[in-house]
Order: sequence, then structure tokens, then C-alpha cells
Amino acid sequence: MKKLQKPLFLISFFILHSSFFVFSQTVYEHISSSGIYSFLDEMANEKLITLNTAVKPYSRKLIAEKLETLLQKQEQLNKRQRADLKFFLREYYIEIENDSTLSQPLKPFRQKQGHTLSLLPPVYAYKSNPFSINFRPIGGGAGYANSNNKIYNSYFGGSLFMYGWKNLGIYANYRDAYQAKEVLALPTYLTQTMGANYKLGNGNRSGGDYSEMRGGITGTYKWFSLELIKDHIQWGNNYNGSNIFSGRTPSFAMIKMRAKPTKWFELNYFHGWLNSEVLDSARTYNPGTGSVRKVYRDKYIAANFITIGPLKGVALSFGNSIIYSDMNVQPAYFIPFLFYKSVDHTINHGADNQNSQIFFDLSIRIVKHLHVYSSLYIDEFSITRIKDKDRRNFYSIKAGFKVNNFPFNNVSYFFEFTESTPLTYTHRVPSLTYASNKFNMGHYLGDNAREYAAGISYKPLRGLFFTASYSLAMKGKENPYAFIPGGTPVDMYPFLDTIVWSSQQISLNASWEFAYNCRIDLGYIYNNISAKNADNKTADYYLERFSPAFFNGRTNTIRLGLHFGF
Repeated sequence: MKKLQKPLFLISFFILHSSFFVFSQTVYEHISSSGIYSFLDEMANEKLITLNTAVKPYSRKLIAEKLETLLQKQEQLNKRQRADLKFFLREYYIEIENDSTLSQPLKPFRQKQGHTLSLLPPVYAYKSNPFSINFRPIGGGAGYANSNNKIYNSYFGGSLFMYGWKNLGIYANYRDAYQAKEVLALPTYLTQTMGANYKLGNGNRSGGDYSEMRGGITGTYKWFSLELIKDHIQWGNNYNGSNIFSGRTPSFAMIKMRAKPTKWFELNYFHGWLNSEVLDSARTYNPGTGSVRKVYRDKYIAANFITIGPLKGVALSFGNSIIYSDMNVQPAYFIPFLFYKSVDHTINHGADNQNSQIFFDLSIRIVKHLHVYSSLYIDEFSITRIKDKDRRNFYSIKAGFKVNNFPFNNVSYFFEFTESTPLTYTHRVPSLTYASNKFNMGHYLGDNAREYAAGISYKPLRGLFFTASYSLAMKGKENPYAFIPGGTPVDMYPFLDTIVWSSQQISLNASWEFAYNCRIDLGYIYNNISAKNADNKTADYYLERFSPAFFNGRTNTIRLGLHFGF
């Protein structure tokens, strides 16, 4: 067996065989399930539950535990919140071990010998302890129209999860999607649309299509879980895009671990297999069949995130990561609590180092209704740069707050500020960039950028959302990460000296989640996206590079969507 394969094989073997000795299960609820994530965030801001919102996705078991906690505090909820709680309990009853605490009206379907079937949402489920299974088809789409064009997207697929032997969790999600006329998510686009590996112009059709497969196998022992999964992750508190791990990249495979031995300490870790899309010329060859066999360079990431609760209502998270390539999988990076930059100095002594990062997140929920938070991502840091006004460190900082149910019930509002200095998410070696499939893993605007974002939402009834938001985003020049004799040092590039692309957006949206993860929404989006000539490049170059033509200029867009499964 090749050296490259051994660590993955051994860890996979351990997960499969240790699952017979564990007593809980883990299946993840995807970060796109906005209804349940918004509800739990609101409950945390109301100080009714304690929740580490810096690390997503949540497991369905964790969600069920929080719902059970709220079930004991129903008298503290308003009418809409109680309706939300009842609604979500219907979905997560499978994860509630002692569901006799729930009255019959909370059951999601009429059952017969453990089998259940529903049309809204479309679900087949079976539960007979210790085994349960849940399958649902997914599908939907959305249409957009403005003065530039009319476009639509559609998707279909299926989702399945299973628990067995009180110890094993398995889940899978497949979708095939098509974006007609124009693709809205490419690696260089500064949008929050989920990234995907589109096949452009497939079958001579305009636009593009892609397929995405997520899933995993997990085992949990009390406060410790070990998982082999392919999924999206998001680290860092935010309400308008994280600057640590945004979760926007196409999903990638990882060994993931979580340990929470006490209420005040939690360790999250993963080792991932990224997709460099950097051609390995030494391994690329012509097989003699009239085509070239292209091979990409291997690329990996290891990351940890430790969360401690020094005070009630305060959560401080800190961690680090390393992206490495041009070497075999390194066992030292499977140790989940190390400082990987120091490890790199030993492994690559006398050679070029790999690409390492450190990050911090602070979440404060001391005052009821109020969540104050900030996150910091650092790619390179030097104390000497602080003392020199002409030099700068490479970092991204985010700060914001959100208020729920004050001064009015069922109303929330937030404000968020993000700033990223030049070269923060960039690297001089293409296979070491902070990206997978060329999609930046950090903030969606990349480096040399600033954003202000604010929003307000109103939830008058269960499942009914009205939201209004505003954002102002600015992008500076893309600077080369290169050491050019006589050129500007990389730590002296000015921050936003020339704004080459800017976007103002006002968004109004009405959404109704009429069944779990089944939603219809209607929205209006005003965009004012502009660019200017800079560095011998035209404004049209920057517009084409950073945003879809559909949204460029001053546009008024109407959006209508219907979704069964997110």
C-alpha cells in the first residue's frame, strides 16, 4: 500500500471498527438549513440555551438536545417561538431517545409498525430502536429577472441518513443542478452563492451544470466523535459570511474530530484533502489515445479550533491551520492540538515552508437579546510590522452584533463589518493558496477588501420570514505575491488605495417554510455594481472577473424560488 494511502486507511478502519463500541450517533444538518440555524441562534441570544455558534454544521443529535432543553422552558417562549419549537420537534423526533416525553400531536406522521410516510415534506422514515433510517427526495429551483437578462436554476436529488446499533451514523446527500444562461458562482466571483464545479456549456447549453455528493460515516463515544465525511464546514461567528472558513467551497473529504469533555471546553479538528487544480506536469502524460491525462498536485489541510467558556455567556475560540502540498500525507498533522507552523519549521527545515494560519473568535451573550462577536484570521504576523507604519500584517477582521426580540418581539437586526488586508488569502505557491477548487475558503470578498452589512428581519408567524438587508462592499487591486528585485515588498502593498470594484446591494425578501426544509420565497434585489480602470486593466475586465454579468451595473432583480430540501 502506498504511503499516501496508509493514514486514511488506518483512520477509516478505526472509525468503522470503533463504531461497535460507542453509544451515540452523529449526522450533520447542512449549513443551508437556515430555519433551524436561525431559531437556535435566536434561542442562544435569548439565553435559553448555550450553543457554540462559531462551529457549524451542527449535528442533528445536538439540535435535538437543544430542542429538548427548550421543551422544558416553553413558558419563557412567545407564541411564535412555541410554534417554531413544535415544528422542529416534529423533524428531530428520530434523534430524541426518550420520545415518550413528547405528546402525540408532536409526531410528524401517522405511523405503522415504525414505518412513516409523508407528502409534505416528502419523507420516508423508519424508527425501531436501535435502528432508524430517513430518506427524502430533494428538488427545486429559482428564477431571476432584471433588465440584463432572465435566468433560472434547478436541482434534484436525494438525501438519506441512518442510525444503527446505538453507535453508528451514516448520511448521504446527492444533487444534480443546472444554472441556465449564466453561472452565478465561479471562483473569482465575489458573491456568497455556494461554489460548485460547473461544466460550462455542456451539451451546447448556455450556463452550466454540476453534481455534488456529500456524506459520511461517524462514530461517537460520550463526549468524543470521530468521522470520515465529505461536507461543507463553517468556522467563525457571522451573519453575512465568515472570514475563517466560509463553507462556500465545493465539499471536500476530511477526517473530523470533536471532543467536548466539559461544558466549558470544546476541541474541533479536521484533516482535509483539498483540490488544488494545479497541474502536476511531472505526472501528466499522454497515454497514446489522442488525449492527455492531466494530473493535479496533491493538497491537504489540517485545522483545529478550541473553544473555552471562561465566563457564562462568553465563548473564546482560537486555533490554527496549515495547508501543505508537494509531500506525502504528514502524520504530525493528524495530532489535533498542535501548533502546525512550528511543526512545519521542523519538517521543512532549510526548505520552503508550507502555508499556515491562526485565527480567533470571541462571542459574547451576557445581555439577554444581544449577541456581540468578532473574529480574526491571520495569515502572516510580525511585531516589527506593527511598529512600521509603511508595513502591514496579513489579516482579516470581522466584528458585529445582533439583537433579537428587543424592543419588539419577533424582530431582529444586525450590523457587521469586515476588513481584509492585501495578500491575506493569497500565497506565492499556487498549490498552497487558501482555497479548494480555486474557491477561496475565507471571506467571500477575498483580500484587500472591506464590507459593511446590516439587516432586519420580522417573523410574525411560524415559518414566515420578512427580511431587509443592505451591504456595501469594496475590492482593491489584486497584488502579486512575488518577490521582485526593486519592486514593492509584499508587506508594503497599500490597503484599498484604488478601489477597482464596488457593490451596493439592497435586498428585500419574503420566505415561508411551509414544511421542514420546504420553502417558497419571493425577493427583490437592487444592485449597483461598478468598476474602474486600474493597472492597465479596464473596468470591464474587473466586472467580468468579480461578478456575473447578470448583476452588473444598476439592476432591479425579482427572484422567485421553490425548494424541497436545501
